[in-house]
Amino acid sequence: MNNDRDKVRIVNFGNNLRKLREKLNLSQDDVASNCDVTKGNLSNIENGKKDFQYTTLLEIAKGLGLEPKDLLDF
Repeated sequence: MNNDRDKVRIVNFGNNLRKLREKLNLSQDDVASNCDVTKGNLSNIENGKKDFQYTTLLEIAKGLGLEPKDLLDF
């Protein structure tokens, strides 16, 4: 595993997640209330501080009202 490469990917995903959430005019609280991810975890993911599992990706997509693939298109 390449930690530097993985960190870049996590940060890029988080930046894309924040852009999508803001484009949808949703707060972190809004997303968290629509899925099984806490606001704290969502914040850490957006800030590139937390890696996550596939099931978390599915929950975040549900919270945004998007398809999981939409979160990976960046």
